Amino acid sequence: MCAKGNAVPKREKSKRLQVVITEAQDSLLTKTAYQLSNPERLVSKSEVVRLGIEMLNRAVEEGKLDPEILKTLDEH
Repeated sequence: MCAKGNAVPKREKSKRLQVVITEAQDSLLTKTAYQLSNPERLVSKSEVVRLGIEMLNRAVEEGKLDPEILKTLDEH
């Protein structure tokens, strides 16, 4: 509890996920993190992955997923 009687917000539970990616995919993560970063805020590769998950889910739910992107699953 906080001093004013308000409950301290609970931290969202997180899970650790380990995946194997290609060097090309790692390069894309690094490049994207760099492009999203600025002097006031550096964006990590983990944050890029979390953003990607949100964007992919949104595209699927809205029916806006480019079918071409699914072909990359067969390439790896």
